[in-house]
Amino acid sequence: MEKFKNLEFEFFMLYEDICQEISELLGENINDVRKKVWKESLMAGANVVEEAIKFGIDFHIYNEKMERFYKETNAFIFETMVEACRPGKQLVMKKVKSRIDNYIQNHQCNKLYILMLGDGSGSDTIYIQKNYKDKVTLYYFDIPGSKTFEFAMRRFKKYNVDIKVISNYKEIPKNFFDVVVSLEVLEHLPDPIEAIKDISIFLRIGGIALITESFGAIQPNFPTHLKSNLKFAGRTPFLFLENNLVLSYFNQDSFLLFRPMEFVKKDKISIRDYMKVILNKPILKSYLKSVVKRMLK
Repeated sequence: MEKFKNLEFEFFMLYEDICQEISELLGENINDVRKKVWKESLMAGANVVEEAIKFGIDFHIYNEKMERFYKETNAFIFETMVEACRPGKQLVMKKVKSRIDNYIQNHQCNKLYILMLGDGSGSDTIYIQKNYKDKVTLYYFDIPGSKTFEFAMRRFKKYNVDIKVISNYKEIPKNFFDVVVSLEVLEHLPDPIEAIKDISIFLRIGGIALITESFGAIQPNFPTHLKSNLKFAGRTPFLFLENNLVLSYFNQDSFLLFRPMEFVKKDKISIRDYMKVILNKPILKSYLKSVVKRMLK
């Protein structure tokens, strides 16, 4: 718990700042915003659940209603803004930074090209920009035209974040990026396998993907996590391996809910690469646990 003390203090110091920023950029009454932020701080996903019920979406099932929900609701703004300040998420971002630092050191890079894939309200993008400034060229992609996307654009302008915004997924450069960061995105997608293939295509050889996912978290407070992706729980390292992305780092801190994984893109995959994943005890344990869980349902 010692690791959390300063971070918890930082979160509560930021509470009013979050409310003021959302109120300013959304044009919503500050007292209404405070209620939503406080509700979100008490239960992750609270605002998304409330709005999902109003929209009448089918929980955990991707269809036209859910697609429209992503574009028209502002609930994800509250969810991601508060999540960015939670102690656990701040620790995840410190891990992400340490892996980028490691990449810079190993490759002696003067300039990095980083794709922030599915960063919602832009907090992770702002964090990376703040820590690396002119050392990186940042590219941002999320659902174009959504309220969350538009909110992120206002935040980037407010903080003078120098980024390249991609509004068309098909225009993301291929074999180009040193780093792709995609946190808690895959479980929302109707075809995460295709997304993993794309991540591999976006990266140059030797580039890294920094990933967290929660395929197994099909819970009432996360209505946009898809049941169809439950079959992938525990299999993430194998899914990436099938697309020339080899597990190079796996955070095993037990106090982290979402544990960052790093995958490096290789030209060819060897038997040794497969064995390293298969013989990794935490990975194997997670895989077997997910298999047993699915069998019992």
